[in-house]
Amino acid sequence: MYLKELKKAAQRAPVTVQLISHEGDIYLCQINGSELLKLDHKTPKIFHSISEAKDFLGKDIAAQMELITSAAYDEMIFPAS
Repeated sequence: MYLKELKKAAQRAPVTVQLISHEGDIYLCQINGSELLKLDHKTPKIFHSISEAKDFLGKDIAAQMELITSAAYDEMIFPAS
């Protein structure tokens, strides 16, 4: 999903927007639990800070955003079934 599509979808109905933290300073934006925000048809949009993501998404969508963090321990404690 592209930003333009996300903004239209958010105007029609509530959307779940999650900023997923990966190692280092890499953040990906996931919409409705499955679809990533894209830069182009192949590449997901990568953010390097939370504030960069908020600026890019705009105040209306950023207000709905949830930050999801992971730690190395998650893989050991909560292994995938």
